[in-house]
Amino acid sequence: MQNNEDGCIRYLMKEMDPSEELEFEREMMEDENLLIEVESLRKTFQHLGKLPVLDPPKTLTDKISETATSTQKQRLDQSRRWATLMAKSVAVAAVFLMIASTGIYFYGNSNSTGIDTRNTPASASVSGVQPWVNRNNVIRFAGTASQGTNPQPLQDDVDQSFKKLKLVNDETGFEQTTKKILLTSSSN
Repeated sequence: MQNNEDGCIRYLMKEMDPSEELEFEREMMEDENLLIEVESLRKTFQHLGKLPVLDPPKTLTDKISETATSTQKQRLDQSRRWATLMAKSVAVAAVFLMIASTGIYFYGNSNSTGIDTRNTPASASVSGVQPWVNRNNVIRFAGTASQGTNPQPLQDDVDQSFKKLKLVNDETGFEQTTKKILLTSSSN
């Protein structure tokens, strides 16, 4: 019955599209009760249209607007508290994540000293100066078997590049092919 009442109201208020209106009129022709209901609602709407329009009392409108304003303020305050709580929660989570990742980073690096002592020379000082060695730019040179067999222009480039290098340890590495020397660039 609720569906019929909604349909009747929509039909009387002309809220139906033309195809729905046509279908509803067919239903009214088949069902007398539906037709009676539509006609009684039409008469009711006509009587309601004849009633005078009255303005509500000022006290009533003021009371309604005060209630609506206070309700809106309560909802706004509640949403602000919720937003503040969420912002604080996100900040706490970010700080916790930062502390945890920093702790993991330092704990992982505390187990190793960060210096590779496997291939460092025994005497790493030249004239009492301890050179800084960037492990990514260290040239490890072992043996001299192919040193003199380069073509002349390439050999000149090799010689010039070796002149720019400073020997880090006292060992030359040229007597035996198993010894290694460690070369790094100098600031000269």
